[in-house]
Amino acid sequence: MINTHQQGLKFQLVTDDPDPLAGFSKSYGVFTNPRNYVGAVVDTATPHALERAGYYAQQFVIKAVELGIGTCFVGGTYNEHKVKVQLRAGEKVLFLILLGYPLNKTKLLARMMSKMVHRKEMTFEQFFEPQDKVNSAISEIPMLQVGLEAVACAPSALNRRPVRLFIDNIDGNKEICAKVDAANPKNLIDMGIAKFNYNFATDTECMWGNGAPLSGGESYL
Repeated sequence: MINTHQQGLKFQLVTDDPDPLAGFSKSYGVFTNPRNYVGAVVDTATPHALERAGYYAQQFVIKAVELGIGTCFVGGTYNEHKVKVQLRAGEKVLFLILLGYPLNKTKLLARMMSKMVHRKEMTFEQFFEPQDKVNSAISEIPMLQVGLEAVACAPSALNRRPVRLFIDNIDGNKEICAKVDAANPKNLIDMGIAKFNYNFATDTECMWGNGAPLSGGESYL
């Protein structure tokens, strides 16, 4: 459905292929025998390609989790030359989504590594700028808290959690918007992931672009 309905997205499922993660999985500490993944293939000429890839990848992840499948975004530590997807001119693999069955009991090492990887725990208030104005903003726009909580629990492709929400006055209306530091283009992937969570939790439709409103735009499938 994503590939059919969304321009420039060519996500591809690959099974029984451990090669891209060989030698890297120990850096995460939470994977056992990773060998199934979705390659997020996009046509880089598509407008807002990175943001859209993150957005619809998170839609896929939500559905997978509903079906009891464990998932994890992998944005950096894999061998991109060994990812077994088909690429045409102008297409690129932006990240992987690992798929597998979660263990009922997490090993001690995995728990320790998980805490290290996610050592920067953040409250939902920290995803709003300016942070000292978050309470007044929530009192004015109550839906903001639900959206911030959804953004706070969104996965991050590179574990940087760079997305921040803010209020902007657009055409006389106060709009909740999302932004990232665009100096690192891959931050746009995380913005797409966070935007999906926000829209999913608040039943809204985002607009594309760094700093764009989180409502009044295109809906997910």
